[in-house]
Amino acid sequence: MSASVDKALHASIRACIDELYQNAEIEVARTSYITPLGEQIGSFNLVIKELSGLSQSRAIEYLVSQGALLEAPMLAGEDELAGFLYANTAYGCIFVEAEDLLVRRRFSAAHELGHYMLHFRPLLIAAQRAQQYLELTEVLYRGRTDDPLEMESGQVVRSKQQMVERELPPVGRMEYEANQFATELLMPAEVVRDLFARTMLRFNDNDLVSYLATEMLVSQEAMRLRLKNFDLLPLPEQHF
Repeated sequence: MSASVDKALHASIRACIDELYQNAEIEVARTSYITPLGEQIGSFNLVIKELSGLSQSRAIEYLVSQGALLEAPMLAGEDELAGFLYANTAYGCIFVEAEDLLVRRRFSAAHELGHYMLHFRPLLIAAQRAQQYLELTEVLYRGRTDDPLEMESGQVVRSKQQMVERELPPVGRMEYEANQFATELLMPAEVVRDLFARTMLRFNDNDLVSYLATEMLVSQEAMRLRLKNFDLLPLPEQHF
């Protein structure tokens, strides 16, 4: 991806994150380093639901039971999922696997929120203005490691309005963008750099990663990657 595209993506993500804080009436400057994900999701008329044994079929069953869907689609998948996003012009729900570690559930939820803010919401707003009904879903498959950044890519499954699929970016690009959104939402660059500067002299590499991950409620794998991307790891050798 070119530098200009990455710059535009970063600006778009930054604008969405600012909107999340404004809509939830939360000050960005706060004492806690943990992103208030639940409040942000709720501020956009989205519901977050944890389900054990999450699959597309299980999520659809829940939506039917809540009256959000009148009937289940014929081909709801049974694959194990880390996350699932359902959204229409009036309602949305983010599902995460209840048995996953908290840090993975948070990353899955942030990833699906990224899809909603970056990809689905603009189309839903356009459909609403045109007085059309639109329904979109996205699945996030479970990965083979404990690193949420290595979860298998998800995909947009279907839409009530088939032309919408041509208006969405390619699946691989959407997944990249959703992961970037989740990373920047849960581990803001300015917060990571500030915490790093305050604590880097107190720890070795592994202990520093563990401390920062705990402070920001993310996985150690995700924090390690974030620090490496900022060229903050490995730490310089310390001489006493």
